[in-house]
Amino acid sequence: MEVIVDRIENNLVVIELDKGKVMTYKIDKIPTVKEGDVLEINSDTKEVFVNKKKTKERKKKIKKLMDKVFTD
Repeated sequence: MEVIVDRIENNLVVIELDKGKVMTYKIDKIPTVKEGDVLEINSDTKEVFVNKKKTKERKKKIKKLMDKVFTD
C-alpha cells in the first residue's frame, strides 16, 4: 500500500489513506520520515519504508502545479 505523510505530531507520523482517512505510526518505526514523503507499507509484514523515488516524483509534480498557479 502506498500512502503520504500528512504531518508529524509529537512522536507520531500521521498518514493519509483513501477518502480522507488517517492512520498513525510511531516515529521510531520510520525515523527518517518527513512531511510529504511517500511511504510503502507491506500488507503482509506491516513493514514501512520511505519510497524516495516516488517522493521525489511527487514533489516535482507539486512544484510544477504550484509554479503554474503562482505565475507572475
